[in-house]
Amino acid sequence: MNYNYILSLGSNIEPRHDYLLKAHKALKSIGNIIKKSSIYETEAWGNKNQSKFYNAIVKFESFLAPSELLHAIKKIERSIGRKKTFQWGPREIDIDIVFCQDYTINEPDLKVPHPEFTSRKFVLEPMLEVDKDYLLSDSDKTITDFLTLCKDQSNIHKLDLIW
Repeated sequence: MNYNYILSLGSNIEPRHDYLLKAHKALKSIGNIIKKSSIYETEAWGNKNQSKFYNAIVKFESFLAPSELLHAIKKIERSIGRKKTFQWGPREIDIDIVFCQDYTINEPDLKVPHPEFTSRKFVLEPMLEVDKDYLLSDSDKTITDFLTLCKDQSNIHKLDLIW
């Protein structure tokens, strides 16, 4: 069985673009990237006293179940060089599972849909490029609707970077 995911990728430690490229390549070893957004430069979220992020969204298909994918993602992050810091701290690479089909998962180390996605413009805006009409199974709101309602006023702009 294949699972369909929406993943969020981010980096705010140089070389940010290279870290996203490495994550992209590593993800292709465990599944298929169906579609990807542009790369956006965004203000840090949560702890704003740090460098800007490069963020992107990928629509991803994998044979790995959600908990298996989470384990594989953590392994990818470590292989790219991610080091433990503090909540919302700087990171070489961050890969989050935002959605997995219409599943709701509430485990200690995995929450799907990602509990913060509606308050993060750096997730919602790039997702418009990937699947603007995505509907949560228990909602009648699209990603466009969530972005309209989002209170995040962070600056975000699309970059002309290839990946």
